[in-house]
Amino acid sequence: VCLLTKITFEKIVKSDPNRVFDIVSNFENFEKLFPQYYPSIIIKSVRDESSLVAEHLKLHDTEFVIMAKHFNHVPYRHEMRVIGGDIKGSYIIEKIIPLESKTKIIVEAEINTPKRFGGFLKNSVYDKALEDLYDEIISVIEKN
Repeated sequence: VCLLTKITFEKIVKSDPNRVFDIVSNFENFEKLFPQYYPSIIIKSVRDESSLVAEHLKLHDTEFVIMAKHFNHVPYRHEMRVIGGDIKGSYIIEKIIPLESKTKIIVEAEINTPKRFGGFLKNSVYDKALEDLYDEIISVIEKN
């Protein structure tokens, strides 16, 4: 039995949309840039705009081992679909919207959590953990 948690939020970034897309879709560097959230990333294959990736995703105190398919829809959309592992059936979609001198990221996620992981019973803890991850991503984007 799994519990489904839907998470949606928006963030404003002081950067151009191409840079935002480059960072959010460059999951190859997540292990180096965000080790507290991605302790391990192994790219299994890359084909055109899609990649198959074995990754560890840590939200709050829980580390999920997953197999994810990443889809890059250049220049304004990145999707991660979990096709195997602890939270199979989950996804995170990032929509990148250019504004006048900034960029908006809309994050839509659906996390499919088995009861053995507590079933995301404390939704706000995991909502906050995902938002914290994006705050870190934005901090990296705005640094340069």
